[in-house]
Amino acid sequence: MKAIRRAGKRASRKAVSPVVATVILVLISVVAGVMLWLWVSGFTSSATAQQPALNERIKIDSVKVDKTNNGLKLSVYVRNVGSIPVTISSVYIVTYNGTYVEGGPPSGTTTINPGDASEITMNVTLTKYESGVIYTVRVVTKNGVEASYNFVWPY
Repeated sequence: MKAIRRAGKRASRKAVSPVVATVILVLISVVAGVMLWLWVSGFTSSATAQQPALNERIKIDSVKVDKTNNGLKLSVYVRNVGSIPVTISSVYIVTYNGTYVEGGPPSGTTTINPGDASEITMNVTLTKYESGVIYTVRVVTKNGVEASYNFVWPY
C-alpha cells in the first residue's frame, strides 16, 4: 500500500511543460533586450546633445583668388552640411607638405545656417606664394571642426 501511495503522490506533482518554459525564457530575453536598447539609445542621444561638434559638418565647395586694389583676396565658399549653425573661427593656407603659409580670422559674416553656403574672405600676400603650386586652404569652426580644399595658385 505504501508503494501505491508514493506513486500516487509523485503522479499528482506536475512540472512546467517545455513549451511554457521556452515562452518564459523568450519573454525574459525580449524584455532584457528592450531595456538594453532604451538605455543605450538614451545614452547616445544625450552624448550628442552635449557635444555640438558632433553635429557640425562643413564642406568647402570652391576657392577663388582675386586681385583687388589692396592686393589679393581669397574667397572660400563654405557649405554647412550639418544640423546646427556653425561659426567659422579661422581660415589658413598650408603647402602640400603641411607648412603654414598664412591665415587668421575671416572677414565678414562667419555664421552659416544648416543647408546654407557662405563666402568667407581673407586678404592674402602675393609674395608668399608660387604660381602653379598646389596649396591647401583649411577652414575651422569655433568647435574645432575642420574642412580642407586643395587648389592651384593662379598668379
